[in-house]
Amino acid sequence: MSYKVILFDFDDTLVDFDDAEVKAYDHLMAVYQVPKALHNYKAFKKINQAHWEAFQRGEITKQEVLCHRFIETFSTYQMEVDGYEADVTFRDGLALAPIKWLEGIEKVLDDLKSKYKIAIVTNGVTDTQKRRIAQTDLKTFVDSIFISDEIGAQKPRVEFFDAVFNVFDQYEKNDFLIVGDSLTSDIQGGINAGIDTCWYNHRQLHNKTAIKPTYTIQHIQDLIQILR
Repeated sequence: MSYKVILFDFDDTLVDFDDAEVKAYDHLMAVYQVPKALHNYKAFKKINQAHWEAFQRGEITKQEVLCHRFIETFSTYQMEVDGYEADVTFRDGLALAPIKWLEGIEKVLDDLKSKYKIAIVTNGVTDTQKRRIAQTDLKTFVDSIFISDEIGAQKPRVEFFDAVFNVFDQYEKNDFLIVGDSLTSDIQGGINAGIDTCWYNHRQLHNKTAIKPTYTIQHIQDLIQILR
């Protein structure tokens, strides 16, 4: 397939989001003086993921996600907190956490930048994502950056991708490929938008959903083979 525009998710596709999230969680726990022995990042991650998936299904608002995930998390420590204040603290920790590129990403981006239009398509809060992206040299590789908070729609909604298509309006949908780690966000989003999809399954997860990506890779270098 001859693609012309490659859309890359940011978190856990280009950079190690787990690494940043662990640091943000530790920052949050320190601010709220939760004893280290009680820290349970895995429990928070499960709570957080459940809230974002509920948002993607349209069951709760984004503001409810940002607030309630921390109310529920701190309730496991028998603590009551202002969820919005906890969210600000957490996102500040996330923005300050040093960026850790996933292995091989920068070389692949460098190889692709002269051959394709490249865009970042990321869900998240504008200020946080801009502060994190500013730590990188992504602007030397990419043509555009799309953040859901700025667009007013989140992957996998078609409205998010409509904003992308409006910028790259000289291309047809079959010119696009989205590469991402999330089946429910990136891959389902690409399917909803009518473009081809590449599931970057570098964590070697089992697909227990009915979502069928066009391609599946476990190593980013395999993307080069798909594009040839």
